[in-house]
Amino acid sequence: MATMWQKTMFYLGLVDEDQIQAAEEHAAANAIQPQAAVRTVETQRQPAVPATSGPDIRPPVQRTRGTVAGRRVEPPDRSRRRMSSNPVHAEAGVLVTSGEGNDRPEPSVSGDDYAEVITASKFSDAQQLADYLRGDRPVVLDLRHTEPAMVRRLVDFSSGLTYALDGTMRKIGQGVILVSPGGANLSVQELRRLADMGLYQAGDVS
Repeated sequence: MATMWQKTMFYLGLVDEDQIQAAEEHAAANAIQPQAAVRTVETQRQPAVPATSGPDIRPPVQRTRGTVAGRRVEPPDRSRRRMSSNPVHAEAGVLVTSGEGNDRPEPSVSGDDYAEVITASKFSDAQQLADYLRGDRPVVLDLRHTEPAMVRRLVDFSSGLTYALDGTMRKIGQGVILVSPGGANLSVQELRRLADMGLYQAGDVS
């Protein structure tokens, strides 16, 4: 329907009837188009899925044997396990594991070890001492003719070395120290030999 303004312009001869009709068709199209758009949007809406009120059920996490916190823990190979040579441990069924390629003999407790004797005069003798201890060999360190300053250095070195290798260090004579790896035990014959050399005095042992 033409508006009052369009009718007034037609009455004054400013527009013709065709222009008024075209304006009415355009207005009618604009009035219909929004409704169609609204209907299109409504048809595209998806119904909301109601949330379930039941408990949150998750599939159980499967854990394989020998895994802890994302890290796989392999049990020792049977071929690398052996019964401990310690009678107390063996009776309890204790197994020990040895590494491949770098097996170290267990410290002897039978009293059959003999000692290497080093008459120290310079600090470089400490290297020979360390080599013997790494080979599980007790060492008698003769410091009777060593300068006092060098004696302190060698004693400090020996103390740190025995601590690192879980060994022992003790005085067996005046100015003589026995440095031993863990578990070493000198036999009576070896102690007698050291006594004959003047390196072992039972009364001076502390």
